[in-house]
Parts: sequence; structure tokens; C-alpha cells
Amino acid sequence: MYDIIMKWVYVLFFLVMISGFWSVVASPADELAAQGNMLYDQDQYDEALIILDQALAIDPEHLEALNGKGKVLKSLGRYEEAIQQYDKIIAVDPTHKKAWNNKGIALTYLGRYEEAIAMFDESLRLDPEYGKAYSNRAWCLNLAGRFEEALASADKATILEPDYARGWSNRGDALSALGQYAEAVMSYDTALILDPGLHDALEGKEKAIAKMS
Repeated sequence: MYDIIMKWVYVLFFLVMISGFWSVVASPADELAAQGNMLYDQDQYDEALIILDQALAIDPEHLEALNGKGKVLKSLGRYEEAIQQYDKIIAVDPTHKKAWNNKGIALTYLGRYEEAIAMFDESLRLDPEYGKAYSNRAWCLNLAGRFEEALASADKATILEPDYARGWSNRGDALSALGQYAEAVMSYDTALILDPGLHDALEGKEKAIAKMS
């Protein structure tokens, strides 16, 4: 009985060692991708791009590195290049909801609203409870002048992610465009409680109040 137990102990030890070996082998790209995304979060875009390119030199199909690089390029205004990164992700993993969503954001900045809406719709098909995709869809629909649809998307965004300030700001934009200024101000106020420095909400609130007087 003792021999059987010890045999299984050795087997488990061997499996743990093998697992640890493979995690070490795979870790450099993961670590670089995490570092690059952290730099992105700190608005250090040039540094982030260097690190993320290093991750992709190790693993050209590393999804987090590709997504991070896309976000950096988008933040630098290099939207076409950002779209290329998201297309690479989608080619590897067509179910990557963030890639569809982020591609929609880049297309919106390029003024390609119908294409962008299709990207947000695909992201939401993959995850019908993806609140940020609803918020981005509302933003895009507002820019396209489709305010009723924008309000419907923004309502979904605020229900699914009530702590996401941009969802409330986009809702305020739709309501203001529809002439519902008092309700718009309340949406902007909610956005500003969540994110006091959100410029779009501050500007939108000022415009809505001006139209009320």
C-alpha cells in the first residue's frame, strides 16, 4: 500500500514539475505583455509600444500583446494600424469580444460608423452582457445622428455596468440631442460622480444646462 501511495506522489510531483517548466517557457511573452499593458494604463504609450513589440517578437499571436498594441496605437491616433492588430486577434480567435469592440472604437474615430456598429454588434453577439460595448455603440450612434438607437444602447450600458461613467455620459448625449435636457443633466451628473474628470460629461452638462435656460 505504501509503495502505491509513493508511486502516485512521484507521478504528481513529476506532473507539477512539467507544468512549472512549461509555464516558465511561456512566461516571457506573458510578462512583457502585462508590462506593456501596465504602461498603457499609465499613458506611457511610446514605452508600452516598445515592450509590446518585444512580446510579439517572441509570440506574434499573443492576444494580450496584440490587443495592448492596438489600444496604444489607437491612443496615438494611428487608427488604421490599430485595426490591423485587432484583425490579427480575430484571425486567431474570432470569439475575442474585446478585439471586435476595440476595432469598432478605431473605426468610429475614422468616421466609419456603419462598419463600427457592425463590430460592436458582433462583440455583443459574443457577449450580450458586455456593457462597455453597448456604451461604445451608443457613442458611435450619437455621432451618426441616430439618437433614439443611441439612447437604447446607453440604457443597456448603464443597466449592465452602472459604475461605468462613459455609459452615463453617452446616455446624456443621446438625451440632450433628443431635447430631454433635465434627464440628460442627471445622466451627466451620474457620470461625474463616477469620474469627476470626465471632460465629455462636463462639456455635455454645460451645453444641456445652457439649452434649458
